[in-house]
Amino acid sequence: MLSGAQQMFRPLWITVSTVTVVMAVTLAWGVVHGDLSAEGSAMLRMPWGIVSLVEIYVGIVLFGCWVFRREPGLLRPIVWMSAVALIGNVVSCIYVLLALRAARGDSRRFWLGRRAEA
Repeated sequence: MLSGAQQMFRPLWITVSTVTVVMAVTLAWGVVHGDLSAEGSAMLRMPWGIVSLVEIYVGIVLFGCWVFRREPGLLRPIVWMSAVALIGNVVSCIYVLLALRAARGDSRRFWLGRRAEA
């Protein structure tokens, strides 16, 4: 049975798990059926392609700020952010799921990681 604090995270866990699966399937579909080189260069010639790319990377930077704040040292945050930049936000979702599991229902621990103990 889950504690009250853990119950609070349950809807977030379900949502992030679902989004992770959807993103992974979509990413796999794109890899199998798309041509990143040709389609990526076409996207960069379109205003909304540029807007989308800027939005994605702003999100990655904001997510990175949280990871750098949460994780001790530099190596782990750099590895996580490199994976997000190379693979995409499906990696962000996996990080959030791991953070939710490690927090065990504690919001402070979710946001601050090991730094919450200090």
